[in-house]
Amino acid sequence: MLYRFDNYELDTETFELRCAGTVRHVEPLVFDLICFLSQNPGRVITRGEIVRNVWDDRIVSDATISSCIKSARRALGDSGDHQSYIRTVRGRGFHFAGEVRSIEGQVPLTPDAETPADPPPSGEGSASGSKIPVLAVLPFNNLSADVDEYFADGLTEDIITNLSRFRDLLVIARTSTFQFKDRSVNLTDIGAELNADHVIEGSVRRAAGRVRVTAQLIDAVSGVHLWADHFDRDMEDIFAVQDEVTRTIAATLGVKVQDAALQRAMKKSPAELDAYDCVLRARRYTSLLSAEMHAEARSLLETAVAQAPAYAEAHALLSNVYLAEHRFDANPRPDPIGRALAMAQKATELDPQNAYARCWLAIAHFFRHENDQFEAEAERALGLNPNDPETLADIAHYYAFMGKFERGLELNQRARTLNPLHPGWYHFAPARFHYDQRAYDEMLKDIQRVALPHFYWVHMLNAAAQGQLGSPDAEASLRRVYELKPDFSARMELTKWNAAPDDFEHLMQGLKKAGLTE
Repeated sequence: MLYRFDNYELDTETFELRCAGTVRHVEPLVFDLICFLSQNPGRVITRGEIVRNVWDDRIVSDATISSCIKSARRALGDSGDHQSYIRTVRGRGFHFAGEVRSIEGQVPLTPDAETPADPPPSGEGSASGSKIPVLAVLPFNNLSADVDEYFADGLTEDIITNLSRFRDLLVIARTSTFQFKDRSVNLTDIGAELNADHVIEGSVRRAAGRVRVTAQLIDAVSGVHLWADHFDRDMEDIFAVQDEVTRTIAATLGVKVQDAALQRAMKKSPAELDAYDCVLRARRYTSLLSAEMHAEARSLLETAVAQAPAYAEAHALLSNVYLAEHRFDANPRPDPIGRALAMAQKATELDPQNAYARCWLAIAHFFRHENDQFEAEAERALGLNPNDPETLADIAHYYAFMGKFERGLELNQRARTLNPLHPGWYHFAPARFHYDQRAYDEMLKDIQRVALPHFYWVHMLNAAAQGQLGSPDAEASLRRVYELKPDFSARMELTKWNAAPDDFEHLMQGLKKAGLTE
């Protein structure tokens, strides 16, 4: 369904707000708010009605509602002083003043000389700019028997569903993309018609108890192929195969699209950065964990939440960066855990279905030594997006540090499968598992794979394993810890990192064998 007022239209199938055909990026909750208000023009909408219809009657603060209203106004070119569409009725609520038409099955508006698109408001991107990427998943071609048509269609629908769980991707609904089934249309034309930045196409072939699924990601503007791969599986359980291939493709495409968006953001000057650009650039810190990049990431994310106060992903990533002040003593300010918890709570309040926000709320509880709350929020995050390798790896990391090594290894293996080009820190969970199993040689191989020579935890774990093995290199590894962190205390570090009692003593034992005297 399309809802039109003036040059604007809301598309409830593609979840897009467009102005004269140009997509304006808005957060999911902001889109839902504009949609609810525009569906009820001409009457006063109370805050209670907004909470029931936009937040599903969950408890939210007045400040959160006001922030969402502010973002909705900015998306529509309104402000608190200039209220053309969303007008405040003092003491009662809000009134949507646009003349709204609901249209079913109509062609969207397109830009032309007579109806120029307004420039995007501050912090928002244009269709060709740095907005959240829009993906169109075309129906996968069936290259085997006609009876397999359902398998190809089902695979396509599952990929759409799984990609939709990534909160920083916008995925066009199947009802739009399936209109191109069995049609020979240029991919760049499809991208233009659907306002998509990227197009995903693929094929399915079954024969002799095996299935091959191919997929490729194409830049819809240039037509350049950004990624392609194929997946060969046995057909012992058709639904298990479909699920496995879908998860792998969805996670891989999610990572690839984010990488492509980062490359665009890196070419911009600081003055050109919007909130999404800031988040993309800040994400580089999570791979490298350097103190210099931490300072830059914190500054970028504080800018992002100021520009887009309803942007849940920015709040969640800022929780991560604030926690680094406590975890690694990176550029510390007062009360890092408190600020991290507040940012994660704000992110989940803005978007309760955001898996990354739930993940960092869990980790904030972990560093408060609130293990029950950590597990509850961690499992919620995994349920919301079981295909995001970063969420899987983060939660695996902390399960391992709290002594649940097998659970951590299980989640970590899934993360590495979904993201084969993962950053080195993914290997911490296997390292912790192997140390617990007294497989010290395997643990040393894991630590080499971490490949973060400037990070003192690498050398601390190296020293513990080498100490257990009686290696002459153990003492040198321990000295390197103190070079990187002169005020290092193993007991304080392991207490800070919420180490389980048996694990605590096991690590201390290895470090003492390496020469630790505390």
